[in-house]
Amino acid sequence: MASTLTYDRSGLTSLAVGERGVSDASRASLSASLAAARSAVLDAHTRGDLGFLDLADLDPTPFTSWASTLDPDLTDQVVIGIGGSTLGAFAILETAGPSGAGGLRTHFAENMDPVTFSALVSSLDPATTLLVVITKSGTTVETMSKFWILYARFRDAIGDDVDAHVIAITDPERGSLRPLAMSRGWKTFSVPPNVGGRFSVLTPVGLVPLAAAGFDIAGLLDGARDARDAARDLPVDSNPALQAAADAHILYGQGVSIYVMMAYSDLLSGLVDWFRQLWAESLGKSTDRKGRAVHLGQTPVKALGVVDQHSQAQLYMEGPFDKVVALLEVASFPTDLTVPELDGFPESLSHLVGRGMSEILAAELRGTQLALADAQRPSCLWSFPDLSARSVGAFVMTWEFVTAVVGELWDIDAFDQPGVELGKRIAHGLLGREDLVDFAAGFSLASGEGSSLAIPRSE
Repeated sequence: MASTLTYDRSGLTSLAVGERGVSDASRASLSASLAAARSAVLDAHTRGDLGFLDLADLDPTPFTSWASTLDPDLTDQVVIGIGGSTLGAFAILETAGPSGAGGLRTHFAENMDPVTFSALVSSLDPATTLLVVITKSGTTVETMSKFWILYARFRDAIGDDVDAHVIAITDPERGSLRPLAMSRGWKTFSVPPNVGGRFSVLTPVGLVPLAAAGFDIAGLLDGARDARDAARDLPVDSNPALQAAADAHILYGQGVSIYVMMAYSDLLSGLVDWFRQLWAESLGKSTDRKGRAVHLGQTPVKALGVVDQHSQAQLYMEGPFDKVVALLEVASFPTDLTVPELDGFPESLSHLVGRGMSEILAAELRGTQLALADAQRPSCLWSFPDLSARSVGAFVMTWEFVTAVVGELWDIDAFDQPGVELGKRIAHGLLGREDLVDFAAGFSLASGEGSSLAIPRSE
């Protein structure tokens, strides 16, 4: 039977990497806990707490129908958000690309960098650009600051027509963006209240800009449904999501505190960025559900093969035994190039003549995998059969389920982010929000003489 995603654990086993690997006994002893963790996730879904599992069943038609009604003069869209509001759609478009004719060119306004944002603003034609603002609360500093800058520029250029160029994606009832959108007549879409930002790519947060870009969202949802049903229904021992959760949990208990995800395709790089937020923000917690101090978390690290074979691999091979490397491969690329035979080609490289780039890339990945095993460093392999929307959807849903299960194994809340909220509140106070000025003033950095050092300019 064809698959949308395959998880190969052979590089994690004790047979491959010795005592630093995951033993059959460790996996067997965790079987009952895995089943209980899955049941806990599914029970929370039944209670209505975890809406991300419902998203695979969404009907794509309302989104594709809406996209088909967009003004034909529109050429671009700017997706304005940060974190979970943009990482997912960016990753999916980077991986599988627009698949429909006439989709809008898509730009993502994420970071608060005045140089790059100014360049983006200057490149846009307000008359042919759609502004998609995404914030559940309506009070996200980075998002709303950039949106108001763009909105003001667009209003100056096209007057009252600006409101027809705005799409607001926000909470269905709460927050400050919803009433603002209603007062100005903006088209709105709702984020389900029971879906957190980093789990929201399959909600309108991701589906609206993807539909406007001409992306195959039906295929994306099909892949997510494949993965959701597999995670929910397959036996524990043959369940990719549950076994991936088990392996991460067991290795973490053995001192593996860093999870490296190494993509062997430029087009998978965005998915690794998306994974980093999901893994770090969901599992990095100071307390468990009983309020006990635990300070748990496995640090996600992004790497790109083959580039980082010449950068980070030395550390992975010979540094501390605190890492697992998850390799991402694409079994079939949509295009390829072959090394030609030309005069002057070095004899020492003659074996490359006639080889495709995809074949060379596959050999590089296999070489890394074998070298890691030889150095007793655990690794695993996630294989995409292709770069289709369906394969990407399966990856997204699989990792959302893996994250939820690990949260259950660790007895933490994988769906909050209290460590992020404090910094936001302090920033609001530093910027003059009246109810938080005194709160922000209560924080300071203790510094002494010599804390700040400078390199002097030469004359």
